[in-house]
Amino acid sequence: MISIELQVAQDHIESLAKVRNPLLAVEELIWNGLDADASKIEVDLEFGKLGGLERVVVRDDGTGIPRPLCDRAFGKLGGSPKLDVRRTPAGRVPHGKSGKGRFRAFGVGGTVTWISRYGANGVVKQFTIRGVRAVLRRFEIGDETDTLGDETGVEVRIEDIEQNFAALTDAQAAAAELSRRLALYLKQYPGIRILYEGRPVDPSIDEDLTANYDLTLIDNEGQPVPAELTVIEWKRPTERSLYLCDESGFTLDERAPGIQAPGFHFTAYLKSTLITRLVEENAFAVEEMHPVVESVLESAKDALRRHFRSREATRASDLVRQWQEDRIYPYETAAVDPITQAEKEVFNVCAVKVHEYLPGFEKSEAQNKRLTFRLIREALESNPRSLQTILQQLLDLPQDQQNDLAAILERTTLASIINAAKTIVARLDFLGSLDSLLFGDLKTKLLERQQLHRILVQELWLFGDQYSLGIDDQSLKSLLDVHIEILERTILAPDNQPVTDLEGKDRIVDMMLHRRYPQFLPGTFEHLVVELKRPSCTIGQKEIGQIERYAFAVADDERFDKSRTRWTFLLLGNDLDKFAENKCRVHGREFGHIHQSEEGSVNIFVRKWATIIEHAKWRYEFFRDKLELQVSSADGLQYLRSRYPEFLPTDHTSEP
Repeated sequence: MISIELQVAQDHIESLAKVRNPLLAVEELIWNGLDADASKIEVDLEFGKLGGLERVVVRDDGTGIPRPLCDRAFGKLGGSPKLDVRRTPAGRVPHGKSGKGRFRAFGVGGTVTWISRYGANGVVKQFTIRGVRAVLRRFEIGDETDTLGDETGVEVRIEDIEQNFAALTDAQAAAAELSRRLALYLKQYPGIRILYEGRPVDPSIDEDLTANYDLTLIDNEGQPVPAELTVIEWKRPTERSLYLCDESGFTLDERAPGIQAPGFHFTAYLKSTLITRLVEENAFAVEEMHPVVESVLESAKDALRRHFRSREATRASDLVRQWQEDRIYPYETAAVDPITQAEKEVFNVCAVKVHEYLPGFEKSEAQNKRLTFRLIREALESNPRSLQTILQQLLDLPQDQQNDLAAILERTTLASIINAAKTIVARLDFLGSLDSLLFGDLKTKLLERQQLHRILVQELWLFGDQYSLGIDDQSLKSLLDVHIEILERTILAPDNQPVTDLEGKDRIVDMMLHRRYPQFLPGTFEHLVVELKRPSCTIGQKEIGQIERYAFAVADDERFDKSRTRWTFLLLGNDLDKFAENKCRVHGREFGHIHQSEEGSVNIFVRKWATIIEHAKWRYEFFRDKLELQVSSADGLQYLRSRYPEFLPTDHTSEP
C-alpha cells in the first residue's frame, strides 16, 4: 500500500467537496463510469437497522482505473488523465477533464473507497483507493491482486454518511433528475443502461418530444460562436431547467429557463464552446455584470419562446381537430368573416388552456365538454372581459350541478337563462335602492315628476309581477282623460314629458300611471291605474274621496266593458292619517282594500310605500336566497346609475 498526497491546502480541497445537491456527487461518479466506456451502471443505497442511510454504492462495468494512472488521477488537482483523450476506445467523447469531480463524493460521506478492476496483459487486476474527509489531501492506494474472470469496472462506496439526503433517498425523483441531466449523452449513445435503486435512468420513458435548434452566440470580442439548443418535452410534470453545456453536452451550469410556457414540462440544453470558456472564466458567478452571459441566456430564452409558440399552435390545431371529430366543438362551419375567424382563434386558445388546467377535463363526458365550450363561446360573443369569472364559476361546479345545467340547456338557451337571472338581480338591486329614493338622501334631491316617477313607470312589477307585462294603451289613456277633472287635474300628463304650467314652468304634481295587461282568458284584460301622491302629502279623506269618485266614474263609463275587463285603482303615498287608517280596515278584506264591486271587476286599494316595498322584498326573498345574492343600497344605486342616469341628480351619477 502506498499513500498519495496532494500539495494543496486542506481548506481549498474541502471547498471542492461541498455540493448543494448530493445527487450531483453521484452524477460525477456515473460520468466517470461513462467516460470509462461503461455500458451498465448501478446506484444502490444501503440502510441501517434504524432506517438511516449508511452507504451509497456506484458500480460500473467500464475499463476501470489503471493503477499506474493513480498518481495523476488522485495525486494532482486538475490535469485529469482524460485531458489528452479526444475519444474513448468505444468512440465516446469524455467529459470529466478537470480532475476535481472525485472530491464531490466527500460532500455525501466522510469515507470514500474506489475498488478498481482493470485489464493488464490479459489479466484483470484489482486494487482499492481510499480517502477520508478529515485528510482530503491524502489517498491510500492498496496493493493490486489478480482476480478471477474478465469483468472490469469500478465500484465506489461512500460511507460515514451523517444524514439522510432526500435528494438521494427519493429514488423515483433521483432517477428522473438523472434522466434529465444525462439525457443528451444517453440519446447520443443508446444502449447504455443506468439503474438507480433498480429504477431505470432513461429519458426515453418520459420523453414526449425533442427539438434541436442551431443558434449563433456572440463572444466578448463580438465574434460569432456556433451553439445548439436542444429542447426535450416530458410527459410528466418536472422541474424546468436550462442546462448550460460544453460542446459535447456535459452540463457545466444550470439556470431556470425564465420563460412562460403553460402546460409544457421541459428541459433545455444549450451547447457551445463559448459556455466552456465562460465557465473557465467564472463568468456565470457574476452573470448580472457580464454582458456576454446575459446575451447567451437571452438567446436561449428567445429560442425557447419561438419553440413553444409553435408548439402551442400545433397542439391547438390537433385538439380542435379531435373536438370536431367528437362533435363538441361549438363552431360548425368555417369562418366567413375576419371577426368570426378572430373569435374562433381566441376561443381555441381559451379552450386549450381549459383542456390543460382543468383536472379531469380530458376524461370527462362529451356533454360536459360541450357545455364548457358553449359557455366560452357565449362569453366571447357577449362580454369577453367576463370570461374569466364565468369559467371560474363553471369549473367550480360539482359534477351533479354540471349535469343539471347541461340538461337545462337541452330545453332552453344559455342566453335565456342569463336574461332571467339578470332580471331578478336587477329587481333585487332596485329594491335595495328604494329606501334611498323614497326616504333617504335622494328623497330631497330627486324631482318627483321628472325623475322619481319616470323611474317608477319602468318598474311597475313593484305592484305585482303581472304588471311587468303591461303596455301603454292610447284608448285607455283617452278614457282616463275624460274623467281627469275629478282628481282636480286638467290633463293626464304623458309619461315621457315633464308637467309644466301655462307659463312653461315645472310644477310638482301628483301622477297617474296606467297599464293594460292580459288576463288568463283570451280577450280579457286588467287595467291598473296608480295615483302617486307627493311624499309631503299625507293621504286622508280628500285623497280617498277623489280616487273613489274617479274609479266609480270610469266604471260607469259606457266604454267600459264590464264582462272582459277588470279595473284596479291604487292610491299610493308615504303616510296615512287617522281617517285613512280606519278606512283601510274593512272586515273580510286585506288592509287597504277599501272597495270591491259586486262582480269583482272594480277594486280600489290604498297603500303606503313601506308596504309596497315590504311585499316586493318578500316576493323576491326566495330568489335572493337561492341566488345567495348580497344586496346593498350601493348595489341599488349602481343599478340606478346604469339604468336611469338621466333621471338622477348630477352629484349622484358618479361613484360614491
